[in-house]
Amino acid sequence: MRAGLALLALVAGLARAASVDEAMSAYRAGNPSGAHALLAPAADAGDPVAQHHLALVLEFGFGRPEEAAQWYRKAADAGYAPAQNSLGALYYDGRGVPRDHAEALRWYRLAAEAGDAQAQYNLALMLGRGQGVTAPDPAASAQWLERAAQAGAPRAQAQLGRLYLEGFGVPRDPARAVQWFRRAADAGDPWGQYWLGFALQKGEGAKRDLDAARRAFERAAAQGHAPALYEVAVIDELGLGVPSNAKKAREGYRRAAQAGERRAMERLARLYRDGGLGVKPNRAESERWAKRAAQAAAPANP
Repeated sequence: MRAGLALLALVAGLARAASVDEAMSAYRAGNPSGAHALLAPAADAGDPVAQHHLALVLEFGFGRPEEAAQWYRKAADAGYAPAQNSLGALYYDGRGVPRDHAEALRWYRLAAEAGDAQAQYNLALMLGRGQGVTAPDPAASAQWLERAAQAGAPRAQAQLGRLYLEGFGVPRDPARAVQWFRRAADAGDPWGQYWLGFALQKGEGAKRDLDAARRAFERAAAQGHAPALYEVAVIDELGLGVPSNAKKAREGYRRAAQAGERRAMERLARLYRDGGLGVKPNRAESERWAKRAAQAAAPANP
């Protein structure tokens, strides 16, 4: 009897997985309505996996975060860790629910303790920033990042590398930082590639290697990573390991600025003020870029 019940449960699980896969294939193909139709019956029947995916479709496919929050909560209350993480994200951003960092932290922690790597990363960031708690907790932040990084989360690996590079919550260890940067970079994470380039360019944690640093920056820049775009432009301007190239530097600063990099905006403002790199002085353009730089947020981190 028990073997028969187990077999029925396995068959049901496989059928559910196939239904969810079919629904998300429809969503990725630009058919959120089709995905909704496939997921709704199982979600209505109380399946937390279907409820979570239905919420994803409602949030990102239809732009209805209030409805998504209801389905995330159903799945989260059933103990489904990915839904707990998603609900935490809504509370963190204030999408579909009132913004509440303490509530975000609570849901992230539940999902993190259940082994969800994305939640572990999110929890680590909140603890490191002191969000949802009375004060920052660098040591706890590092511990959760370590768990997420060991689970194979590339963004957590990049961030953990930064902690080791800066000695935040862990003893400073540049060599270990570079190991984590490499793992994240090899997984295609642009922040891992950026910080690997930074470390190799400075010779921190590894032998200084300008060629490898440039390649790392270029891999991140190819993904539209604004700080990496800026670093490539600096390399082209100063000729760090390559012949200087004014045209490439000028175009690189412009691409980085358009991607939101404040330092590139400041560089363009100076170029239009003083001239250089083939740029003729232009007071109006200088003032425009200076204003944009003043309004831009400080460079983001993972």
